[in-house]
Amino acid sequence: METIKLKTKDGKIITAKRHLLKKSSVLEKKLEELAEEASSEAGTIMNVPEADENSLRSILQWLERCERTTESEGSGTIDASEEAEIPNNQEQNMDRNTDSGETGATFDKEYFTNFRQFCVMIAVANRLRVQEFVDAAVRFVIEWKQNKSLDEIRGLLERQELSVRPRNPAATGSSGEQM
Repeated sequence: METIKLKTKDGKIITAKRHLLKKSSVLEKKLEELAEEASSEAGTIMNVPEADENSLRSILQWLERCERTTESEGSGTIDASEEAEIPNNQEQNMDRNTDSGETGATFDKEYFTNFRQFCVMIAVANRLRVQEFVDAAVRFVIEWKQNKSLDEIRGLLERQELSVRPRNPAATGSSGEQM
C-alpha cells in the first residue's frame, strides 16, 4: 500500500496509508496539491498543522479499524453514486453506521473513554473534516447521555472528570471486590 509521511503540529512524523487520508477532505486536498507539484515521491512529508501526533494517530487508527470491520462484514467499498447520496440522506447513512455490528460498536465504547482527549480528537477530526469520526463521536455522546440527567452531565463537566465511562464496567459490579 502506498503510504505518506505526515508532520504534525508538534513536529512529529507519522506514516499513514494514502487511501485513509481520503476520508478527510482537508488531507485529500493536500494530497492533490502534492500530486500537482509532482513531488509526492517516497520522501515527501505532508504538513498537518491542524493536528497533534496523538490525535492524528488515534483518528487514523480508528479509520483503519472501521475499514477492517466494514471489510470483514462483506460490505466492501462504496461506489461513487452511493457516496454522492450520503450528504443528502443522513438518516440512512446513520442507520448503516449504527448497524455495523458489535465489533465496531465495542471499539467505539473502548475508544472514547477519556473526556478531554475525546474533545480534542473531535476538534481535530472536525478541522480535518473527517466526517465519519465526528458522526461516530456524536452517536456515542447521544448513547452515553441517554440514562443521565442534565444535572449528572453538568456535574461531570464541572468536576472535569476524566472518564466518560468506567474503564472496567465489571469493577463497579457486586462480584467479589478485592481489598
